[in-house]
Amino acid sequence: MLRSCILFAVLLLLVSLVPANADNRILDEQRERNRQHHEDMLAHPEVEVLPSGLGFQQITEGSGARPSELSSVQVYYRGRLLNGDTFDAQLPPDEPIEFILHQVIPGWQEGLKRMREGGTARLHVPPQLAYGDQSMPGIPPFSLLIFDIELVRVIGFRRDEPVQSHGAYQ
Repeated sequence: MLRSCILFAVLLLLVSLVPANADNRILDEQRERNRQHHEDMLAHPEVEVLPSGLGFQQITEGSGARPSELSSVQVYYRGRLLNGDTFDAQLPPDEPIEFILHQVIPGWQEGLKRMREGGTARLHVPPQLAYGDQSMPGIPPFSLLIFDIELVRVIGFRRDEPVQSHGAYQ
């Protein structure tokens, strides 16, 4: 027991000796990659960069319903980091994932409201519309995320709701 406590204390000491500027350097590099990707999006006319910073690229226009914030939707998707690594996916032959739109990250809320049932799009979601400074499994803090999404089905919607960009959420 004493040996475990001593080992733990030594480990804590070693971790505390890692310079804090190493974390700052990593964050600065991440921010620079995000900035460069944002500039690249602005150079591509097929990517609409919204005031919130979300990059929206419609791949296939759908012909069905457009979801509202309270709609339940079914989607297939693949989520990737800027380096191309896939951190999450729900693809055929599996069933599409279903959720209420207001329960997901703000970047998905804003992007999916621009889509119609049956459509596909690529969302370039900046950190402030994703997980910000928090890390998630497979996602480092301050990550810009790229999602390829197929809006399979909208379950319940309001036809009169206009497409809006809501900007960055708190």
